[in-house]
Amino acid sequence: MSPETKLYRHRCTGHCPDRWSKFPTNEEEYDDTEKTVSKDPIVHRHVFSDHKWVTDSFTINSPAMQGVLSTVLAKYQDLDLELEKWTFKPPFMPLVHRWDRLLSLCDATDKDLVPEASTQLLEFLTPILAPKVDALVKTRKTGNVMFADLWQIFAPHEFVITKFYGVDAVCRVTKYKLVEPSCSPPYWEVYLEYLDWNGNRCGYANTMIIIPEFAAYRRVTSLPAYPLSFHNSPSKIRQQMIERGRKFEALRGYHFQACSGTKILLPPGKSEERPVSGRVIVDAHAYYLTNDIVKPDLASLIGDDQPKKQDEDEKLDKNKSKRRGCDGWGCDDGSCDFCRDEGEDDNDDTDTSEERDTPVVEGNAEMTVKAPNDTAGRSETLEDLTDDMCLVVTPWLKGFDLKTKEWAQFYVNDLTPVLWNDAAFNHLVLPGTEKQLAWEFVENKTLANSFDDFIQDKGRGIIILMFGPPGVGKTYTAEAVAEKARVPLYSMSAGDLGTVPREVELALERALTLCGLWNAMLLLDEADVFLGARTDSDLARNELVAVFLTKLEYYTGVCFLTTNRTASIDTAFQSRVDLFLPYKDLTFEARKKVWQNFINRAGGTQVEIPDEEMNKLAEMKLNGREIKNLIKSAHLLGLKNGGVIQVDRLLMLAQNRVAALGELKNN
Repeated sequence: MSPETKLYRHRCTGHCPDRWSKFPTNEEEYDDTEKTVSKDPIVHRHVFSDHKWVTDSFTINSPAMQGVLSTVLAKYQDLDLELEKWTFKPPFMPLVHRWDRLLSLCDATDKDLVPEASTQLLEFLTPILAPKVDALVKTRKTGNVMFADLWQIFAPHEFVITKFYGVDAVCRVTKYKLVEPSCSPPYWEVYLEYLDWNGNRCGYANTMIIIPEFAAYRRVTSLPAYPLSFHNSPSKIRQQMIERGRKFEALRGYHFQACSGTKILLPPGKSEERPVSGRVIVDAHAYYLTNDIVKPDLASLIGDDQPKKQDEDEKLDKNKSKRRGCDGWGCDDGSCDFCRDEGEDDNDDTDTSEERDTPVVEGNAEMTVKAPNDTAGRSETLEDLTDDMCLVVTPWLKGFDLKTKEWAQFYVNDLTPVLWNDAAFNHLVLPGTEKQLAWEFVENKTLANSFDDFIQDKGRGIIILMFGPPGVGKTYTAEAVAEKARVPLYSMSAGDLGTVPREVELALERALTLCGLWNAMLLLDEADVFLGARTDSDLARNELVAVFLTKLEYYTGVCFLTTNRTASIDTAFQSRVDLFLPYKDLTFEARKKVWQNFINRAGGTQVEIPDEEMNKLAEMKLNGREIKNLIKSAHLLGLKNGGVIQVDRLLMLAQNRVAALGELKNN
C-alpha cells in the first residue's frame, strides 16, 4: 500500500472557495460518495438554496423499508421503484397520495405488530412531506386549489366527477401529467377510465381531460373533472351513480325499450345531439356489425377486484385498525367507502335480483337478452358487476332509433320498458276471417322452421302482401300485429331503399340483418317499384325487382308489404307471397268504427257525439288516414276550450275536406 495520499485542488467558478479532494474529477468523487453510503438505510441529499439547506432527493436502501414502500405504493401510475433506484424527488407525488396508507400501517392497535422499519420511515418522511400533506388538507377544507397543486387532488384510482355529453358521470383517475409547451401556457392532462359495453363484454375505456393554466385559486368543483369526495353530497351522488350503473348492467345485450329524452348520433353520421321520443333497440353488437366498425378493445375487468373478493377484502381492511377509516387514497372528509360505511350496516349480500331483472313477457321477442351465441356472431359475457364498477359505468348506451332509423347513444335513465298497446289489434278494422288469419300466420311462425326448401334457409320466411287503396289500414295492420306479438316493427318505405340496385341491395340486406338479430317484423311500405312485372324495356327496374326477390327469398322472418297497385305485380313475386290481404274502401260501418276509435284515442271522455252526427260523419267517404287527420285538426282547434272537440267544428272540417277532394278530382 502506497504511503502517498494525493489531493486535487478544485477551483470554484462561483463565489465558493477552492477545495481539495482525493479525486481528480467531480464525477469520480460523486461515485465514491454514493458507493460509501449505499449500505446506509436512508440517503438524504441536500442542496443549499435561499440561505438554507433543502431536500434535493432521498434514496431508501433498507430492504425492510423498501418492502413497506412496495406495499404502500403498489400499482401507482407508471411508477417502477427498481427503475427509479428507490430514489424520490420533490414534490414526492406518490408518497403524498399514499400518505394515509403509510399511516394506517404504522397505527395498528397492537404496536408490537408494527414493523420497526415502518416507524423509522414515517419519522423520516413526516417533516419532509408535511408541507405537501398540509396543503392537501387545506385544499379539502377550503375547496380551493392552485394550478401548481392540481396533482394533489388527482391521485391515481381517485373517483372523479366529469360530464359525458352534458350528463354527470364518474370516472377513475389512471394518471396525470403536467404539459409545459415552449410557446404556450402549461396545462394538466388527467387520464380517466370508465366502464363500457362493446356488444361482447364489459371493460374499461379511456378518456382524457385538459385543465388549462389559471391564476391564483379556483374552486375544485368548477374544474372539468373533480374528485367525488369534493361533492356536496358524495354518498348521495355515489348511490345515484351505482343505481344507474345497475340499470346499465341490466341493459347489456339486446333490449327493446321506449326512450324519451336526448340521443347522440353515432358514426357513420354526425355526432350531434337530437331529441328522441319513441321506441329504440339497445344493441351495441348490432351497431358494430351492420356498420362494419371494429369493436373497441376494452381493458379487461380481470385486473379489477372480482365482486365477492372485493367485498370480502373491504370488510377485512376496515377491521384491521382503528385508523383504517379510508381506503388509503387520501380521504380526509369521511366520503370514501370505508369512512362512510363505518357507521352503516353492511348490505352487500342483499339480493337485488328483483330490481335488476327484466320480466319476460309471454310471446315477447324482446326476451331481455338474445341467446349468448347466434348465427350473427353474438357472444356475450354478462358477468356481475361490483358497486365500484357500476359507479364508473358510462351513462350512454348504443342503440337504434326505430322511428328515424338512426344509430345513436341513448341516456340510460331515459330508457323505460315498452308499454304494449293491446287494444291496437282489437281496433283493427278488417273482416274477421282475414284479421284472424293474419295473426295466426305470425303466431305460428315458429312452426314454419320445420319446413325448408331444397336449399338451406330458402323460403322459411313469411311474406304477407297487403294491397288496396290508401288509408284503409294496411300499415296499421302490420303495426297492430307486431304489437300483439310483442316484437319490434322495422318499417321503411321504398324511398328509404333508393333506386340504385347496389344501394338497394345493401340497404335491404342491412334491414333484414337487423330484423333477424332482433326477431323484428319488417314492414316495407309502398313497395310498388319492387313488385311490378319485369319488362324488356326497363332493365334497371328489372334488376331492382330481381335483387328484391333474391333477398326476400332467404329472409327467415315475417315481412309485411303494402302496395296501392295490384294489376302489375310480377308473377315471380306472386308465387313467393304466403298470404294476400286485400283491402277495399271502408264501408259505412267500418268508417263509423274508425271514427269511434280515433275519437276515443283523442280523449273520448271529452267528446260526446250523438248517434245522428256520428252517422253523418260515417256517411262521408273518407279513409282512415283522412279521419285521423280530421280528429287531430279538431283537437288542435279545441285546445283553447280545454281540449274539448266540438261536434259542429268536426262536421264542418269533414264536409270541407269532402268538398275539396271532390273539386280536386274534377280538375
